[in-house]
Amino acid sequence: MYLYPGWRRVLFVAVLVIVLVIALAPSITQGTIKVHIYGLTRAGVIDHLYVKFTTLEFHTYGFGFGAGWVSVNETTPIIDLIPIPTQFLPQIVASAQITSGRYDAIRLFMTNSTALIGVTHVSLSNTPTLSANFTLPIPPNGFGDVLLLVSFDDSLVLANPAALSIQVVQTSVV
Repeated sequence: MYLYPGWRRVLFVAVLVIVLVIALAPSITQGTIKVHIYGLTRAGVIDHLYVKFTTLEFHTYGFGFGAGWVSVNETTPIIDLIPIPTQFLPQIVASAQITSGRYDAIRLFMTNSTALIGVTHVSLSNTPTLSANFTLPIPPNGFGDVLLLVSFDDSLVLANPAALSIQVVQTSVV
């Protein structure tokens, strides 16, 4: 037999339910994430390498890599991966609202890659996917920045048929 009165039992169960709902409920607050990209290759034979990203995905910390991907539907600008000498700041690929939480990976899907060699425009048929691992907390009403330093293989761009092989050299988060 339980010795406490019924109202105490009801109060205990109500407090227990409230604590469990708060602890286990998914985050509903938003934060802002900015993705910057900077090409490490200097102008040479290839004067410019223009790329456009169609989709950005962030992986939620704690999920397996088959699940937990959050797509950012943001219109991205065309980025030149060969920076001009006076460009000291990396270009912003996207700035979007995202559910606050911790993220541990990014995938950027690319399309419409074009190289400018002298006055010749070379269309690059393949569209590689950039991916990188990091740990980035996005606090409620806060922000997080991801900087990707990328490099590409010049010889593949100059080959016949031209192709693009690009990789993330370093990832920095703030």
